[in-house]
Amino acid sequence: MTSKKKKGNLRSQFVFKNNILLKSKRSAPVKDKDKESKKKKVNSVSCFTKSKKTILSKSKTSQQSIGMSFGTIFSIILIIFFVVIAFIVIKYFLGLQKCTQIGIFLDDIQNEIDTAWNSEKSEFAFNPSLPSNLEYVCFANLSKSLDYEGILGEISMDIGLYEGTGANLFLYPTINACDIPYHTVNHIDLDEMIGAQNPYCIEISEGKALLNIKKDRGERLVRIS
Repeated sequence: MTSKKKKGNLRSQFVFKNNILLKSKRSAPVKDKDKESKKKKVNSVSCFTKSKKTILSKSKTSQQSIGMSFGTIFSIILIIFFVVIAFIVIKYFLGLQKCTQIGIFLDDIQNEIDTAWNSEKSEFAFNPSLPSNLEYVCFANLSKSLDYEGILGEISMDIGLYEGTGANLFLYPTINACDIPYHTVNHIDLDEMIGAQNPYCIEISEGKALLNIKKDRGERLVRIS
């Protein structure tokens, strides 16, 4: 009896131990699954973090490129603005220089005429500087008939607009004469000067005109040729 009980106890212990072993073996895959799921979670989190970093880096790069492009465009606009302003300023000063040249010429020619007029006899060359876009210095009597042949015709049509001003000196083309296309000079023998052609014009070449101022003994007025 005792041996049977011992055998029965041994069997029950064996079965019990086997059950524990089976349970432990069965429970092992569950732990492996937990580990795999944790690994997957870690991997997914790391992937998400990497993708987030990639997106942030791309957004920063795009912002930097946009900022650089805006800065470049703004710099180009500023350069264009300063170039335009510089062009306007240069053009203004060039125009001012031309007007100054014309003003000096009108003062100088009257001074030279007065010098000859105050002399008993005088003859000398007067070589003034004028703007290069002027072509002729002309003397005319607009109250008399004007010549309309060749270049004189174009000049007559241009200066004829100033009839009634009393002017006898004109710069052609009048549009390039800095709003002072006509002037009145004193002490000149205009009738003698325009005897052959009215207007009487002297060419301006490369910004220079050559005028010969003359007064003979016994004459009251000065001639320019």
